Amino acid sequence: MTPRRWSMRCELADSSVDATPEVVEQLGAGWVAEEALAIAVFAALRAQREFRRGVLLAVNHFGDSDSTGAIAGNLLGALLGEAALPAEWVEQLEARKVIVTIAAEPVNLNGAPSSGIY
Repeated sequence: MTPRRWSMRCELADSSVDATPEVVEQLGAGWVAEEALAIAVFAALRAQREFRRGVLLAVNHFGDSDSTGAIAGNLLGALLGEAALPAEWVEQLEARKVIVTIAAEPVNLNGAPSSGIY
């Protein structure tokens, strides 16, 4: 990515322009890493601490929306926590019990085996 394109993306993220699918597409389609990350970060920043708003903004474009939505969801989930997830989305989640169990497992960064389920 050229410095000019990166500069344009930063300016767009900092602007007060409405966050629409057309604006998101100015950041790229999300088929390459820097575009997917740019779209996800833009959506997360523009979400105004609303998980649903950020993820919907990240997926409603004509590019690699599953990737951009996953990245935005991870960013917003880390920022806002489980309580911010829309209840109707969580209720429909496949393997919810497994995911909740794994998410509750403490992260061991020193490489020693954990005492959890893995």
